[in-house]
Amino acid sequence: MTHLKRCTALQLTAAALLASTAVSATADPELELENIIVTARREPGNLLVTGDQLRTIQAKSLEDIFAFESSVAVGGGSTVAQKIYVRGFEDVLLNVTVDGAQSPGELYHHQGRVQIEPEFIKTLELDAGAGAATNGAGAVTGALRTTLKDAFDMLEPGERIGAYLKGTGWFNGDDGQGYVASAFGRPLDNVGIIATYIDRRRDNYADGNGDIVDPSEYDQRRGYLKLNGDFGAHRASLTYEQLDDDAVTYERPNLSNFNSTYQISDQEMSRDTLALNYEWDPASPLLDVRATAYGNTTDFRVQRQATGLIYGEGEFESIGFDLRNSSRIGAHALTYGVDYRDDDVVSAQNATPPFAWGTTRQSGSVLGVYLQDNWAISDALGLSAGVRFDDYEFEGNGGVSAGVSISDSGLSPNIGLTWEVVDGLQLRAAYAQAFRGVTIREAFFSALYVHDGSLESEEADNLEFGVSYEKDGFFARATMYQQTIENFIDARYVGTPVWGYWQNVGDAEVDGYEVELGYDADDLRLSVGVWEADNSLNGEPLVDSNLGLGTSIGRTWLARLDGALASPRLGYGANLRYVEEVENEISATAPPKESYFVADVYLNWQATDDLGVALAVNNLFDEFYYDHATYTWLAGNFNTYVGYPAVGREIRAAVSYRF
Repeated sequence: MTHLKRCTALQLTAAALLASTAVSATADPELELENIIVTARREPGNLLVTGDQLRTIQAKSLEDIFAFESSVAVGGGSTVAQKIYVRGFEDVLLNVTVDGAQSPGELYHHQGRVQIEPEFIKTLELDAGAGAATNGAGAVTGALRTTLKDAFDMLEPGERIGAYLKGTGWFNGDDGQGYVASAFGRPLDNVGIIATYIDRRRDNYADGNGDIVDPSEYDQRRGYLKLNGDFGAHRASLTYEQLDDDAVTYERPNLSNFNSTYQISDQEMSRDTLALNYEWDPASPLLDVRATAYGNTTDFRVQRQATGLIYGEGEFESIGFDLRNSSRIGAHALTYGVDYRDDDVVSAQNATPPFAWGTTRQSGSVLGVYLQDNWAISDALGLSAGVRFDDYEFEGNGGVSAGVSISDSGLSPNIGLTWEVVDGLQLRAAYAQAFRGVTIREAFFSALYVHDGSLESEEADNLEFGVSYEKDGFFARATMYQQTIENFIDARYVGTPVWGYWQNVGDAEVDGYEVELGYDADDLRLSVGVWEADNSLNGEPLVDSNLGLGTSIGRTWLARLDGALASPRLGYGANLRYVEEVENEISATAPPKESYFVADVYLNWQATDDLGVALAVNNLFDEFYYDHATYTWLAGNFNTYVGYPAVGREIRAAVSYRF
C-alpha cells in the first residue's frame, strides 16, 4: 500500500496547515504566437522554459526539454533510463520539485531519477550550482523547479469550459505515437479545474546507421488533475499527478546485452504526487505568505520475462512542507521560512544469489530554516546574501542497515554582488556553500550496501564570476565557475560476507565556463554558445562508471535560430549541437568519446485560433553517435560499447485542436 493511501485525513490536514508556494492564476492564452521563442535566459547556467516553447519543438522527453542548453546533457537508452547532467554532475545532486513537491529519491542507478512530462509544463526553472537559501536542503549542484499548467492558463478570456486534443506520430525505426486529451473549466469566476491524460507508445527505434536498437520500446501513461482558485489576496491550488513508465529492457536499462547474460526484463517506474499550495498576499510590504504541503510515492520493478524473477524492486516515499514569507523593508527584499521533509524507503534485490540477496528499510528527515535578502544598494549595485540551517536524521530500520543511526546539522551561507557598470553592462560575483547530511541514497543499492555509522556530511563550495551585456536586442553573456563537493558519499563494493559499504569516497570538483552571444527581437532570436567543464574525483577525471556523481562531456557548441511570422502564423527554428571529442579515462584501452554534430529543425503553424499543426525533424542528417552523457564503455575483458546509440533521424508530426 502506498504512502499516499496510508496517510490519514488528520496527517494531510496538518500538513496542509503547515504548507507552501502558490500557483499564480494567469489568464494568458495558451495559443498566443508571441510565445514561440524557445527559451528565456536569465544568465548562463540558469534556464527558464515555458510549456508553449516546448510545444513548438514537439518535446516528448527530458532530452527535448534541455535541448537548448549547452551545459545540460541527457543520456540513457530507453526513456526510463534518461539522466540529466548539469555541468557534468548527475541529477541526484539536484533538488527537484514539481508544483513545490520534492522528488528526492533515486530508485535504481541504471534508471533515470527525474520524470517530467513536457505536455504538463507551465514553466521550468533550472538554477545551476549551489545558490540561494530558498533552493532547499542539500541543493549541492542546484535546483530544478517545475510548475504545471492550470485551467486559467488554458482558457481564453470569457470562456467557461474548453478541451484540448493532440495526436503525434514519430517516424523512426518501428515508429510511435502519442495522444493528449485535456479538459478544463471555470465553474466559478475565480475557481478553475483541469484534467489531462497522455499516452505515448513506441516500438524499437533505429540509430543513425539504420539498425534497429532492440530492446528500446516503451509505454508511458501520465495524467494530472489540478484545482485552483484566485480569491483576491488568497490563492490556492491542489494538484494530483500520476506517472507510469513501462519499458522492455535488459535488466540494466541503459546498457546493451554486452555479455549475453543480462536477461530481457519488464521495467516499471511510477510516481504519485499530491501537492497543496497556498498564497496570502494582503497588499502589505511585510506579508506575502506562501505555503506548500506534499506527499509522493515513487516505485520501480525490474522483472525477468523468462523466469518471472524480480531482479529488483523498491518504493520511495516522501512527505513534507515549506512555509515562507517575503517582506520588503526599505531597499531589502527578505524571504524567510522553514521547510521539512520525511523520507522512507523499502527495497529488495535478487541480483546475485545467494549472498547478495538483500532488503532494507530506511528512514530519514531534514528540518531547515532559512533567510535570503536581496538588497538594492543603489540603482546600479545589488547585494544578495542568505543562510540556511539544516538538521538531518537517518535511521536504518531493517535489512542491511538495521540499527544504524546518523544525525548531523550544518549551515549553508551564500553571498552575491551585481554591478551595472554602464547601461546594459553588468558584472556579478557569487559564492555559496551547500550542506547535505546523510540521506537515503539509491533504493536498489541500499538493499546491498551497509551503513557503518561513520559517514561524514557532504559539503559543497560554489564560486562564480559573470559578465553580461544587452543593448538594442544584442546580448553577450559569460560565466566562469568552480565547484567542490567534499566527502562525497558513494557505494563501494567489498564482496563476501557483505556486498559493500556506503563510504565517503573523496572530493569532487568541476571547473568550467559558459559563453553565449546573439540577437533577440520580438520575432527572431539568433544565438551561439559554448560550454566546457573539467570534472574530477580525487584529481582523476570523472568517467562513465561514476554513477550518481557525473561523467566527462566534451566541449559543447550550440547554435540556435527561433523565429515567427505573423501571417501566416508560423513559428520556425533550428538547433545545432556540436560536441567535441573528449578522452575517456575509464581505462587505458578505452577509446575517446567521439565528437558528433546534431541538427534539429521545426515548424509550428497555427492554422486557425483552434487548429495547430507542427512538424519537427530531429537528427536531420541521420548522424550515428553515442551521446557523451550515456554510459558507453566497458573496460576489462569486454572492451566494448555497452550503452545505447542515439536515435537516428526522427520525424515528428502533430495536430492539435482546441475546443
